Amino acid sequence: MIDLNPSSFTRAAAVEAIHQAIDASMHKDEKRRTYLGASAIGGPCERKIQYEFMGVDYDEGWRQDPRTLRIFQRGHLMESMAAVWLSDAGFRLTQTGKDGPLGFKTANGDFAGHVDRVITAGPADLKYPLIWEHKAVGSKSWAAIEKRGLAKSKPEYADQIAIYQAYMDLTAPALFQATNADTMEIYMELVPFDQARAQAASDRAVSIIKDSRAGAMRPRCTDDEGFYLCKGCAFRERCWR
Repeated sequence: MIDLNPSSFTRAAAVEAIHQAIDASMHKDEKRRTYLGASAIGGPCERKIQYEFMGVDYDEGWRQDPRTLRIFQRGHLMESMAAVWLSDAGFRLTQTGKDGPLGFKTANGDFAGHVDRVITAGPADLKYPLIWEHKAVGSKSWAAIEKRGLAKSKPEYADQIAIYQAYMDLTAPALFQATNADTMEIYMELVPFDQARAQAASDRAVSIIKDSRAGAMRPRCTDDEGFYLCKGCAFRERCWR
């Protein structure tokens, strides 16, 4: 009798070779940022943020998981899809201005960021123009955002939005949108400008930049080398050794 249990199937050598080729092709030599990005400033570990800002080499042998790289690509694709949904619904969105992508640059270019879009008009009763920030997330993160709201569930995203509002002088409530990549459900939240949050994130950026220039290292997010955030960190060996 034929065993039709999927666990009994074996992947042909040719198919395995295709998988390996795709995974290998994901690791392109991408140009790393030379500035501290607004999307990174809310991260949980200031030392990791600092290493990225300083352009420190990744640990020997460390490579980003191909699956993670595909998730990043999915996020960009779903952002474009979501922008089309809003446009089709009658909203006017823009991503660029006369000087290029919409965003900000300060501290001699050391701190910068670019928004996903700016909504300039639409059928809803909103204060235009306003920042639109989109995230594609899995079901677990989406459920947490829906239950607890942006600031409590994803403070790093809230920091990012507050920084954009402050430095771009677009203090109208921003529209945050999360799309569940598993179910395609949509969550939307209007995010009022939080000046205290923006100031705290800005102060953190200044401290990281100043300490980097002075050769002083920012604190780790933990004193436990086995902490879950450290396990896959690109700078683990450098940081702890």
